[in-house]
Amino acid sequence: MANSSEQEIRDRFNKKNIPKDPLWIEQAYSKSLPYEIRLLLCERLGFLADKGWTSIKSLIKKYGRQPELIYAVGICHQIEARDFLLNQLEEQKELDINILKALACWGAVLTNSQLELILKSKSQAIRIAGLELLSFKSHLLNETELLSLIHEPLNDFRDEVVIKVIKVLQRRNENAVIDRLKQLALNGSYRIAEQSLIALGSIGTKYSSRQISELINQLDIQELQQKAKKQLSIQDIFLDRINI
Repeated sequence: MANSSEQEIRDRFNKKNIPKDPLWIEQAYSKSLPYEIRLLLCERLGFLADKGWTSIKSLIKKYGRQPELIYAVGICHQIEARDFLLNQLEEQKELDINILKALACWGAVLTNSQLELILKSKSQAIRIAGLELLSFKSHLLNETELLSLIHEPLNDFRDEVVIKVIKVLQRRNENAVIDRLKQLALNGSYRIAEQSLIALGSIGTKYSSRQISELINQLDIQELQQKAKKQLSIQDIFLDRINI
């Protein structure tokens, strides 16, 4: 089959008439197509799982590690595809954001040393991708391991990175984690303090409740004090329910 024209592919997508045959999609793909069309084609290949993976491998062999092809590797959810991404991670001299994003749902298989290397990157995008990987691994770590891994991103000067860390921490209920969130509420920017209060409120333990209660008196900004009171009220209702 000759390569389909850009207009033909657009028309097929608009009419929701893209063939489910991975070979058709593979042959329709071309680097001369606009990125948005290439991405749509690769996404469709990824959705075809094991059938799509065969064509994805063929396209990577022909065109190299194009971002849209790496994206397709990630969403096809094949063990061989996962291993391909892990091999790429090991072999690369510099971290590739596309590889990290594609690995996202397989974060649990990364080693602590791999995660540490990623989270030490100065790049905001790479750190956030690393934290997404960590979110799939954190349930396998004790609080000491977790707090060690997030040490550098937690001290990042960019709120976006720290807030991503907080969203990982709020899934835990250990006292050491709660203490760290309390420190962020006291010493972080307004956005970080606000997110820390939400995290503390979502943990739902007696210890987190006590820390929120203390924060009400320790926070300097009245609006944050009110937010702390709200989180304490929500948590008290939750604790009352589980004690019934």
